[in-house]
Amino acid sequence: MMTFPFEISGKLVFTVLQDQVLVVAEKNFVIANFKDHAAFERVLKNVLPPSKGSGILESLEKAKELNQKLGKLGVVLDLRVNNYTYVEFGTGPTPRITANAVFGKVGSWFRKS
Repeated sequence: MMTFPFEISGKLVFTVLQDQVLVVAEKNFVIANFKDHAAFERVLKNVLPPSKGSGILESLEKAKELNQKLGKLGVVLDLRVNNYTYVEFGTGPTPRITANAVFGKVGSWFRKS
Protein backbone atom coordinates (compact mmCIF):
# COMPACT_ATOMS: atom_id res chain seq x y z
CA MET A 1 0.00 0.00 0.00
CA MET A 2 1.28 3.47 -0.81
CA THR A 3 2.07 6.09 1.81
CA PHE A 4 -0.98 8.11 2.59
CA PRO A 5 -0.42 11.84 1.85
CA PHE A 6 -3.18 13.00 4.20
CA GLU A 7 -5.25 11.63 7.05
CA ILE A 8 -9.00 11.65 7.52
CA SER A 9 -10.59 11.67 10.95
CA GLY A 10 -14.24 12.30 11.57
CA LYS A 11 -17.78 11.14 12.14
CA LEU A 12 -20.75 12.32 10.11
CA VAL A 13 -24.42 11.41 10.08
CA PHE A 14 -26.35 12.50 7.03
CA THR A 15 -29.95 11.96 6.00
CA VAL A 16 -31.23 11.09 2.54
CA LEU A 17 -35.02 11.37 2.61
CA GLN A 18 -35.90 9.36 5.75
CA ASP A 19 -32.69 7.28 5.92
CA GLN A 20 -29.70 8.16 8.08
CA VAL A 21 -26.21 7.07 7.05
CA LEU A 22 -23.33 7.04 9.51
CA VAL A 23 -19.91 7.76 8.01
CA VAL A 24 -16.81 7.28 10.15
CA ALA A 25 -13.27 7.90 8.91
CA GLU A 26 -9.86 7.35 10.44
CA LYS A 27 -6.55 7.72 8.57
CA ASN A 28 -7.22 6.05 5.20
CA PHE A 29 -10.22 3.92 6.25
CA VAL A 30 -13.81 5.11 5.68
CA ILE A 31 -16.92 3.23 6.83
CA ALA A 32 -20.42 4.11 5.62
CA ASN A 33 -23.11 2.24 7.57
CA PHE A 34 -26.78 1.96 6.53
CA LYS A 35 -29.60 0.85 8.88
CA ASP A 36 -30.87 -1.95 6.62
CA HIS A 37 -30.75 -3.18 3.03
CA ALA A 38 -33.87 -1.22 2.05
CA ALA A 39 -32.23 2.00 3.29
CA PHE A 40 -29.05 1.11 1.37
CA GLU A 41 -31.03 0.71 -1.87
CA ARG A 42 -33.11 3.88 -1.30
CA VAL A 43 -30.03 6.00 -0.63
CA LEU A 44 -28.15 4.66 -3.65
CA LYS A 45 -31.22 5.19 -5.84
CA ASN A 46 -31.55 8.81 -4.69
CA VAL A 47 -27.85 9.72 -4.64
CA LEU A 48 -26.51 8.07 -7.79
CA PRO A 49 -27.58 9.29 -11.23
CA PRO A 50 -29.97 6.98 -13.10
CA SER A 51 -28.25 4.31 -15.17
CA LYS A 52 -28.58 4.59 -18.93
CA GLY A 53 -26.57 1.48 -19.70
CA SER A 54 -26.97 -2.24 -19.28
CA GLY A 55 -27.95 -2.29 -15.61
CA ILE A 56 -25.90 -4.71 -13.52
CA LEU A 57 -22.97 -4.87 -15.96
CA GLU A 58 -22.64 -1.08 -16.00
CA SER A 59 -22.86 -1.05 -12.19
CA LEU A 60 -20.04 -3.59 -11.96
CA GLU A 61 -17.86 -1.50 -14.26
CA LYS A 62 -18.52 1.61 -12.17
CA ALA A 63 -17.68 -0.36 -9.01
CA LYS A 64 -14.39 -1.51 -10.57
CA GLU A 65 -13.55 2.08 -11.56
CA LEU A 66 -14.28 3.33 -8.04
CA ASN A 67 -12.17 0.53 -6.59
CA GLN A 68 -9.21 1.41 -8.82
CA LYS A 69 -9.43 5.13 -7.99
CA LEU A 70 -9.62 4.50 -4.26
CA GLY A 71 -6.77 2.00 -4.49
CA LYS A 72 -4.56 4.60 -6.20
CA LEU A 73 -5.37 7.10 -3.45
CA GLY A 74 -4.71 4.49 -0.77
CA VAL A 75 -8.23 4.85 0.64
CA VAL A 76 -10.35 1.92 1.81
CA LEU A 77 -14.15 2.37 1.67
CA ASP A 78 -16.20 -0.17 3.61
CA LEU A 79 -19.94 -0.03 2.82
CA ARG A 80 -21.92 -1.69 5.61
CA VAL A 81 -25.53 -2.55 6.22
CA ASN A 82 -26.57 -3.04 9.86
CA ASN A 83 -22.86 -3.08 10.82
CA TYR A 84 -22.01 -5.94 8.42
CA THR A 85 -19.64 -5.30 5.52
CA TYR A 86 -21.40 -5.49 2.15
CA VAL A 87 -18.74 -4.18 -0.22
CA GLU A 88 -15.18 -3.11 0.40
CA PHE A 89 -13.35 -0.89 -2.09
CA GLY A 90 -9.67 -0.12 -2.34
CA THR A 91 -8.21 -3.32 -0.87
CA GLY A 92 -7.51 -5.36 -4.00
CA PRO A 93 -7.80 -5.45 -7.78
CA THR A 94 -11.61 -5.70 -7.59
CA PRO A 95 -14.22 -4.68 -5.03
CA ARG A 96 -14.77 -7.32 -2.35
CA ILE A 97 -18.47 -8.24 -2.28
CA THR A 98 -19.54 -10.28 0.75
CA ALA A 99 -22.19 -12.98 1.17
CA ASN A 100 -24.15 -10.45 3.27
CA ALA A 101 -24.57 -8.32 0.16
CA VAL A 102 -25.73 -11.25 -1.95
CA PHE A 103 -28.23 -12.47 0.64
CA GLY A 104 -29.42 -8.92 1.30
CA LYS A 105 -30.15 -8.39 -2.38
CA VAL A 106 -31.92 -11.74 -2.73
CA GLY A 107 -33.98 -10.98 0.37
CA SER A 108 -34.96 -7.58 -1.01
CA TRP A 109 -36.58 -9.27 -4.04
CA PHE A 110 -39.04 -11.02 -1.73
CA ARG A 111 -39.92 -7.83 0.16
CA LYS A 112 -41.00 -5.94 -2.96
CA SER A 113 -44.66 -5.98 -3.86
